[in-house]
Amino acid sequence: MPFPPAPATIQSGMTQAEDNSRQEMTGHVIIAGFGLPGRAVATILQERGERFCVIELNPATVERCHAAGLQIIAGDVADPEVLRRAGITTARLFVVAVPNETVAIEATRLARELNPHVRIITRCHYTSAGMSAIRSGAEAVVVSEQVVAQELRSLIWERLEPLDSPPPHTSNTAAP
Repeated sequence: MPFPPAPATIQSGMTQAEDNSRQEMTGHVIIAGFGLPGRAVATILQERGERFCVIELNPATVERCHAAGLQIIAGDVADPEVLRRAGITTARLFVVAVPNETVAIEATRLARELNPHVRIITRCHYTSAGMSAIRSGAEAVVVSEQVVAQELRSLIWERLEPLDSPPPHTSNTAAP
């Protein structure tokens, strides 16, 4: 399934195509940030046939995605006007996948203020920022340090041998 239609041009103001597309969008998903986490979210949404819009600050990413036909808005997700252009007032889910925690928490707060009913999932690096995101209106948070800790725990658990076993790639017999 192709990405939703892109606006006719990318600029700081709203294009006519962007305005028409945004007005038609209701009950859609907004993804803030289109790095690896944001792209993973977009893939799931695309597979499910969900309508979504991306907000991205990086001009090169915006141009590349626009050329690929992605519904993408250039701008800072912590700017209430950018959130409005993405249709935050009619969105049903807002996924904050930007790497900057300060921006993520502010975007969460603004989104909650602009749409008290939107479901918000926020990415954070640290547990303390995750708690701030919850206080700012996030329904759920993904905390990088917790994900890394769990993954390390799982990998170590899988790889630990009983203490009386020889280390991997060694022999139990002595050399002649």
